[in-house]
Amino acid sequence: MRTFSLMFAFIALVMLAMFVIYLIRGPVDPLIATGLFISFLACLAPALPLLKPFESWEDTRRRRAARKEQREREAHERGDA
Repeated sequence: MRTFSLMFAFIALVMLAMFVIYLIRGPVDPLIATGLFISFLACLAPALPLLKPFESWEDTRRRRAARKEQREREAHERGDA
């Protein structure tokens, strides 16, 4: 999922660059400029929520530690059996 988010973010960056270059180069057609900017927003919109972490680092560390304890407990139980 993160790969697709990064891909959308990269495409949004390319669309923004195209928009800026179009504005700098010369006479601007408002329809084309609007289309490029809307394309930038359309690519950026799904990327931002997917790239931000859903939980804090502490929660992630706590969850990983709990999984590690569970695996160690299961390994210990299998070793005793």
